[in-house]
Amino acid sequence: MSEPLRAASARTLFAAALEAAIPAPPLDVAAWAAANRWTTGPRGGRWSHELTPYLVEPMKATTNRLHTTVALVGPGQCGKTGVGENLLLGSIDADPASFLWYMQTDETMRAYVKERIEPLIEAHRGVAAKQGLRPVDDSIGFKRFKGMTAQFLGASRANLVNKTAKRIVADEWDAYPTDFGDPKAQLDIRRQAYGLSSMLLAMSHPDLARGPARSEWVRGIMALYAQSDRRTWWWRCPECSGVSSPNPGTARHMELVFPQDGSLDDAEREAALLCPCCGAHIGDEHRRAMNTEGFWAGAGQTVHEDGTISGELPRRDIAGFWIVGVMSPFLLRGIGGLARALEEARRAYEAEGDDKTLREVTVKQLGIPYGRARKIGSVDAAVLGERMEDGLRLGRVPEGVRFLTTFIDVQSNRFELMTRGFGVGAESWIVDRRTIPAAPALSGADWQAMIAAAVQVAYPLDDGSGRVMKVRAVGIDSAGEAGVTELAYAAWRQAKRMQLARRLGVVGGRDVWTLILSKGASNNAKRLVVSYPDAARADRRAAARGEVPVLLFAPDTWKDAIAAQLGVAEEGAGRVHFPAGLRAADEKGAGEFFEQLCAEQRAKSGRWEKTRPRNEALDLMVGTQILAHLHGLGRLDWARPPSWAAPWERNQLVEGAQSPPISAGRPAAAATPETPPPAAPSRSERLSRLA
Repeated sequence: MSEPLRAASARTLFAAALEAAIPAPPLDVAAWAAANRWTTGPRGGRWSHELTPYLVEPMKATTNRLHTTVALVGPGQCGKTGVGENLLLGSIDADPASFLWYMQTDETMRAYVKERIEPLIEAHRGVAAKQGLRPVDDSIGFKRFKGMTAQFLGASRANLVNKTAKRIVADEWDAYPTDFGDPKAQLDIRRQAYGLSSMLLAMSHPDLARGPARSEWVRGIMALYAQSDRRTWWWRCPECSGVSSPNPGTARHMELVFPQDGSLDDAEREAALLCPCCGAHIGDEHRRAMNTEGFWAGAGQTVHEDGTISGELPRRDIAGFWIVGVMSPFLLRGIGGLARALEEARRAYEAEGDDKTLREVTVKQLGIPYGRARKIGSVDAAVLGERMEDGLRLGRVPEGVRFLTTFIDVQSNRFELMTRGFGVGAESWIVDRRTIPAAPALSGADWQAMIAAAVQVAYPLDDGSGRVMKVRAVGIDSAGEAGVTELAYAAWRQAKRMQLARRLGVVGGRDVWTLILSKGASNNAKRLVVSYPDAARADRRAAARGEVPVLLFAPDTWKDAIAAQLGVAEEGAGRVHFPAGLRAADEKGAGEFFEQLCAEQRAKSGRWEKTRPRNEALDLMVGTQILAHLHGLGRLDWARPPSWAAPWERNQLVEGAQSPPISAGRPAAAATPETPPPAAPSRSERLSRLA
């Protein structure tokens, strides 16, 4: 005989009612996936963030209440759709909310529901148990769960009518038909009843962008990303521990490199990631470990070479994340397979003139907006010339500059000089560019005069205060025709005796000097080394005594860095600013300076090669860059900079009085455009000087 039913106590009833009234805790999609998600298909098993750590922050952003939209850019097979799936499953299981999921067509959506969504629901008991049991609760386009419904639709105007939801996933954003209208505007209407608690997750590869520059992100997912806080992924190099990003357009871009003059097998076998910090070629086997230590940083933040971050992520309604192909652990044959596909598509384009396959590989496998096909490393002189700024004047230090470096290139009958200013995020400005007539292979007096002027010059600040900024470091190319190296070493020793060359300490294991000689080394050498040549070695003809510091650098690695900087068209980190005075009024076209700046291209062999006779401007850009890095540009914490890189009011290099400029007798403010190089001295003149 069964026991009689007993009435529940008032306390029990009150507790049950109170529990039902308490809202569910906020959904953390990443935490839910780590605890509950199972994957289906050939790679089925427990979800692990270790495989795709770059998806954690996008998942968190979908429910953190700081944003109402997440823009997720990426190639195919990078895992980005998993963010939408986890948002759906987590909502059903832990935080019910009405749900809409759009794809480009009804047919595509139906296939996706059958192949992915329904197996996922079946694989998660907690989710499946909450699905309605009536036939109308489970169709291809509509599913009812406890406390919520989910609809799966193609992107058409008919599928917008009478639709509303708190959470919307818009997949394959760039493939929506044109008559759908602006997806953001259309879908915002569908969720406006939920206000700031709603979420729109937009995902796509960047088909509609016109090119990789931000100015070309005018349509599609990249236009949405451009309005966001624009986060990029950052890696630590396993060789040098320097931090760089696989995203193009960043201050230090770790790009995919491979030989282009061999077979496709060569491209696949020798593909590597080029570290911009040390020049090392990073193999495919390191990518997973680099992803594990990787992190996101966005607009307004500066990532330093040591991995520290300064600046604040801006508070924007849209959180933007850009995944690129080399980040994905799902590449069929690793980065080698990616390199092979890219090279094969490039060769097909060159042979047939049709870039359709090249576009598809670039967008859908690399995850990078496709622009007009150009040779790797090429820069358009005319485009750079158009970026000259009328508000900048040669010979004056513009606002934003924290310190100056000067580099001097040696030619047969002249010295070529450039002074460049650096600021927050390695943004830089050309401050001075001039030609100094001289006989570098014959006259020690010319060397001494040039060094004294270059080290002691101070440039007026462009604020009308009368203050000036001294140069932090001067570097001089010590290679050239016979006699140059001997005179360079002798001039440096004289400068040291006159206290013009001073050792300032050690940065990154390298001695730092106010004045240093330099020499291009093998491209297989280390990126940057300070050496003291020994007189007993092969360079004894240079009268070396083991006391003169020489900065050795791998030229091609630094030219890669300059090419990346010249490609930054937007204001901010990495951009190079050009004053209007760099082109003379009577010059036609881009102008000699910009032609020199673009006088080399990276060839199929991977080496930089000349395409024009004169390339001094490019060499000077490299020289000023290596000096800045020698002094710690990549390691600076701009929130707490050293006194020589502080704002002007606290900068030890800023003084109240102006010193003489390099050109004899003229104030630095009146710096004149570059003068044509003088004719080389005749043989008789050279012999008489030598005598």
